[in-house]
Amino acid sequence: MAEAKKNSLKSSFDLAMERLAARGGQSRALTGQQKQAIAEAENKAKAGIAELEIMLASRLAGAGEDPEKAAQIKNNHQREVEKIRSRAEEEKERIRQDSAGEL
Repeated sequence: MAEAKKNSLKSSFDLAMERLAARGGQSRALTGQQKQAIAEAENKAKAGIAELEIMLASRLAGAGEDPEKAAQIKNNHQREVEKIRSRAEEEKERIRQDSAGEL
């Protein structure tokens, strides 16, 4: 099970290297419009994560002294952060795959 979890969590670098290998090792230059769209996707993800961090502090305060409830809140928080990051990576990959005129 640890092996499956290890394989499912990859760094951005690992994902980028896999995409590069899938293209036959050739990288494509991004257009200015693609770069801007990728930056917007990154900024949106950062904003979402920052919002979650603020909500985490509030939720933890509401948990009081209950360590089980606090642990559950932290686990949920981590899953939500991973969802945001995953969606951002998917969006950035979609942008990279689009040709310059299709954005």
